[in-house]
This record gives sequence, C-alpha cells and structure tokens, in this order.
Amino acid sequence: MKKIYRPFWSYDVKQTEDWLAEMAAQGLIFTKLNRWTRCFYFQEQEPATRVYRIAYDKMKTSVLPKTLQAEGWQKAGTAGKWEFIFNEQPENAIKTTLVRDGIIKHNRMITYIYYGISFYVAGMLMANISMLASSYRQDGGVDIVESPLWLLTFIFFAILLGIMVLGIYSIAKITGTNKELDGTTDGFWPVDEIDQQSEKELKRAGRWVTKVKFSWMYSPDKMEKWLESMEQRGLNLYRVNKIGTIFHFVKGEPRRIVYSIDYQRGPTESYFAIHHEAGWHEEFTSFSNMEKWTIWSKTYGETEERPQLYSDQSSRLKHAKRIALTYTAMFSPLVAFYIYFIINIMISADTIQDRFLWNSSGMMLLAVLIFGTFIVRIWSYYGRLRKQAAAWSN
Repeated sequence: MKKIYRPFWSYDVKQTEDWLAEMAAQGLIFTKLNRWTRCFYFQEQEPATRVYRIAYDKMKTSVLPKTLQAEGWQKAGTAGKWEFIFNEQPENAIKTTLVRDGIIKHNRMITYIYYGISFYVAGMLMANISMLASSYRQDGGVDIVESPLWLLTFIFFAILLGIMVLGIYSIAKITGTNKELDGTTDGFWPVDEIDQQSEKELKRAGRWVTKVKFSWMYSPDKMEKWLESMEQRGLNLYRVNKIGTIFHFVKGEPRRIVYSIDYQRGPTESYFAIHHEAGWHEEFTSFSNMEKWTIWSKTYGETEERPQLYSDQSSRLKHAKRIALTYTAMFSPLVAFYIYFIINIMISADTIQDRFLWNSSGMMLLAVLIFGTFIVRIWSYYGRLRKQAAAWSN
C-alpha cells in the first residue's frame, strides 16, 4: 500500500483524474482517499489503462446507474460525498460519464469561504497598518521596545500573509477549474463580425464611440435603459471589454433592440443554450467566479411585442431580491468592519484636526461610502421592480 499526499487535489479534478490514470499505468491502482488528511492510497498491481472520473454528489448511492454500468464504468472508491469511478475502455469510445454540477457547486462554496477569509484577513492587516500609521502621524514617530514577544507578532503576521496567499491561490485555481468544467468563458464579444483593420477604419472615420460605465450591475435596470437609448440614437453596441466597464459602439442606424441584464451563480452551458435558442444574443459575460453577470440583447420589429428574458414578473422580483441579499451579505460585514476601526481611530485622536487628516481613517471612510452606496443602489433596484410589479398587477 502506497500513500501520497495531495492537499489541493479537489481544486482541479481533471488534473487529478489524469494523475490517477498515470498512476494506474505505472501499476499503482487507486483504492481509497482520506479526505481529512488529503492522502490517496494505492495498491501495487499490474499496470492498467484506466480512465478516471470524479463527482461530488450529496445524494450518491452505493450502486452506479445502469446507464453508467452499461458504458463500462466501475466504482473505484468513495470519500464522503466524493465519488471515484473508472473505465477500462479508450477515452474516445466513452459516451456517458458523471455529471459535474455537484463539483461546480461545491467549488463555488469553497470560493465564497476563501473570499470571506481573505477579506477578513485583509481588513485585519489594513487596520493594524492604519493604526500604526495613525500613531506615527500623531506622535511624530513610533518607539519600538525590545521584547521576546515580537517573535509572536511576526509569526502572527506571517500566518496572516500565508492565509492571504492561500486564499488568492485557491480562488484563482478553483475559478479556472469551474470555467473548464461548466464551459463558460471570461467574457464575450463578436470579434468575428468586424476585424481589427475594419475597427481602425471605423475609428479614423469617426464612427467609433467609447463609453465608460462603472458598477452598472448595482442598477441593472438603468443600464438596460441606457443601452436601449444608445441604440435608438443609432449607436450600435459592438463589444464590451473583459471587465465590463468599457462599452464600444459603432455609429449606424437606430435599432429596436431590448437589453436584459441577468445575474446567475455559476450558470451552466444549458443556461446559455436555452436563451440562445430563444433568440437572445450574448453581448457580455463577467469572468468572476462569485457572480456571473450576462448582458443579453434581442432585436424585435415594430409590430412585435417587446421581448422579456423572464416573462413571470414574480420570478424576476424574487431574482432581484436574491441579488440584493447576496450583495448585502458581501458588503455589510466590510462596512461594519471599517466603521468599527474609524470609530476607534477617532476616539484615540487628540484633536478634531487629526480625525480628518488624509490618513487611514479617510481611506476607510471612502471604503464605507463606496460599499454602502452599492448596498443602497441594489436595494433601490429591487424597490423599483416591486413598484413595477405592483403597477402591472393593478
């Protein structure tokens, strides 16, 4: 029996599957996983050609579905809600396999946890640095007293930095894995419609218009109206940059286009396929793993009814409330955290003048205003939809 430690194996399940297949080819056949110690156990046997697949399923059963059995899949092992199966057929001959949705949801939850930890640790580091800077500003210097306890302080900050690095690595790795599993892209623009040379010619001809829009996702209904008003003026949306802040338009003819901005937590390929089949065009998809904002567009004629991405207004209202609650849960702890440290700094200040210096408290106050504005804007969006729903019901 051979034991191998792989702490981050679940961050990239496809890489782990390939690794298990390589181990089998070397005569080390996977037998079990200890998910707490993150150790894989192998039995030395004859080398074998195997294809491995990993799934995460809260409702897993002890027996594989008949469709998988008929395809030649066999169980290799289980660990909690994790399930490992293998197939001895060539990979190109396999048509049916496990569903990945469980892994995507599990990874997304892990990402949320790492985001929360990273924000908390970053806040602690910023608060300590801010208080040190504030003391230096007020007292004209900082006296450092020799003490063996400084070792504990350095160890504490080293641990915090280590947690930050681990969080950043985990978020980046899991985000990449989820994109690979669900088949979504970082963003979309129709680069095949106009080549770069034509784009340069449009700029020289004065037909190219660029607009910048920040934090539009906190008032998506206003953004929809703005895009539609641009189309009515003959400014046709061409593409959006990867981070969704720069919008490029081409001067043309006015068009009757409805825009709909939608938020999803990790949409699958079927989500995009359904809307594409309904005639909607994907103008932009955000790259964030925590939030997926998509700008949809659809052309309609003068005699046609205005298209709706969601025909049921109650569903749209529930969706908006979920968005508002999500952002409130994200930003409220940060607002409370910064307010707490602002109050502490103001209490420790000797004069009123000290409180309003361009120091750490000013930066924290700016952060409170920014995050607080986001919360107010998203709930205002929900309130506008409620008024619309009430008006339509009457």
